[in-house]
Amino acid sequence: MYMSRLALDAGRRETMRALQEPQILHKAVESAFPGERERRLWRIDWLGDTCWLLIVSRDEPDMGTIQRPFGFPSREKAGVSKRYAPFLNRLEKGQIWRFRLKANPVVSVAVSNRQSGERGKVHAHVTQWQQKEWLAKRANKYGFEIQPDGFDVTHTSWHRFEKTDGEQVILRTAVFEGCMVVSDADLLRKTLCEGIGRAKAYGCGMMTLARLPAKSDG
Repeated sequence: MYMSRLALDAGRRETMRALQEPQILHKAVESAFPGERERRLWRIDWLGDTCWLLIVSRDEPDMGTIQRPFGFPSREKAGVSKRYAPFLNRLEKGQIWRFRLKANPVVSVAVSNRQSGERGKVHAHVTQWQQKEWLAKRANKYGFEIQPDGFDVTHTSWHRFEKTDGEQVILRTAVFEGCMVVSDADLLRKTLCEGIGRAKAYGCGMMTLARLPAKSDG
């Protein structure tokens, strides 16, 4: 597995459009890998004034194919890719990490008098309380534990765009940040590689971990 990142030039017209219509970035991410198409996790992060594209993948991507239309072509190096296994192998039960997750929290509501085989209708969780509850209920099956006061929704927004086939897509996304405890290291490794929830093609589902800030002696 690889964790890759690339700085995007948010001032370019092509990049601005891709940030509004995530299916464009999905296509760009897939184009960075030769051979058979495979679902890869990706996410947009803003750190200060810099827009970053993060990718988790089984194979190392050719970041140049994304840098040319959406990044800074003048830079000699197209992003950075590092092997993910050394980090994943350090995970142990009981460890505490800071986490960030962009997800598409939804609920499937059964249709009354529905015919056999008909699926329930999917509704977005709109309020931050609903979104937090959605993640809290699922955390354990993904290999971690969180406390209600240990994480928060730091950003939530609607995304409306049209796919190439004309289908209209409407997504409600939420960015979660806070502290978590590893409850099952193997499950968490799987989660970090495969993601959480729906809309992975549109930049949702990727969870990343970071060390807790060092405590000040003062």
